[in-house]
Amino acid sequence: MIRKIFREGFAAGVLGLGALSLGSSLGSAAELRAVELSASDDGAQLTLDLSEGAQHKLFSLEHPDRVVVDLPNTHLADGVRAPGPEGVVTEVRFGAQPDGTLRVVAELKSALPAHSGWVPDEEGHRLILTIGAPVAPAAPKAVRTPHAPGEGDRDVIIAVDAGHGGEDPGAIGRGGTREKDVTLAIARALAQRIDAEPGMRAVLTRDRDEFLELRERIRRAHAAHADMFISVHADSIRDRSVSGASVYVLSVHGASSEAARWLAERENAADLAAGARRDDQSTLEPVLIDAAQNQIIGVSASAAERVMSALEGVGEVRKAQVQRAGFVVLKSRDIPSMLIETAYISNPAEERRLRSAREQARFADAIAGGLRSYFTQNPPDGTRFKQEHRGSLVSAGGAALAATP
Repeated sequence: MIRKIFREGFAAGVLGLGALSLGSSLGSAAELRAVELSASDDGAQLTLDLSEGAQHKLFSLEHPDRVVVDLPNTHLADGVRAPGPEGVVTEVRFGAQPDGTLRVVAELKSALPAHSGWVPDEEGHRLILTIGAPVAPAAPKAVRTPHAPGEGDRDVIIAVDAGHGGEDPGAIGRGGTREKDVTLAIARALAQRIDAEPGMRAVLTRDRDEFLELRERIRRAHAAHADMFISVHADSIRDRSVSGASVYVLSVHGASSEAARWLAERENAADLAAGARRDDQSTLEPVLIDAAQNQIIGVSASAAERVMSALEGVGEVRKAQVQRAGFVVLKSRDIPSMLIETAYISNPAEERRLRSAREQARFADAIAGGLRSYFTQNPPDGTRFKQEHRGSLVSAGGAALAATP
């Protein structure tokens, strides 16, 4: 239900600045280049850095409580990520509308009033959304020119998610092995393997036997500013002869097979099976895909192919191609994500493999190797991988010139 009236404004109308013209706002598409969040328990300030001023609409929604701003004729710049949860804000997300409008949503812990205003700066314009009580703004950040090479040598951050946990045991093998235990063991081994790789760092969504709702797993990955999200599972099926690993990404046009669809439905129902809040149905709603998320799915599939190839070297692979289905835990709009079914816990031989520390380490080695292979070829800006990639290109160019007669 819409609770508050729409607000529309140009910079000149809102703050009387007169620096923006109607013609410039409507004549060319604006670009959202960065998003900053400062928040407390009773208020928040969301700053949107845009290439130019744009008409906008601000309104609030309920169930859950959200503040929404629509930016007509605006697109999201490459590499822009939503800030993680902070204070009263539980999630910030983007969505491209069919008419070219970019929607920015701030989900809140409770309903709060909101207002907006434009502030010009040297390289564009900043739309300030004040939610609830005023909050001291974050220190200004330099706006990087879109598509310019990033500087720095930060680590690539991998969020490693051990499936199930707590009162949700997941699948249980014939020998009594619980999926939640083997996924945690493999996740820990994978995190150690990632941390041993120069330029990579792992963050576990859980490091103990605890139940986490699917959306909380995504939120923890956002809070860690993860570059990739890996959810570790062990498959199960009635036919105990079935074996092999599978890798999944989020589906755009339905599941790639009936088995993939069934598996996604089972995993998505884990929250309710473990007694999660029944008044929050958003986790079980259909997975909706926007343009930005569609791009992220493509990145996810490329990385998943590298991991799938690496898994082929340590054992049987159930499906040679990356599979697709509507897994809720993979529906982050700005973090490439994949779900790995390491083996079939319902198969007695694979159940024994899953219990073995040696085999757990082999799974971890393969997954980490696949991730390193992907990031070596597709380095994010500002990372050590990017520096090494740039250095290798320079070296290759020098060698080519030296070889020229």
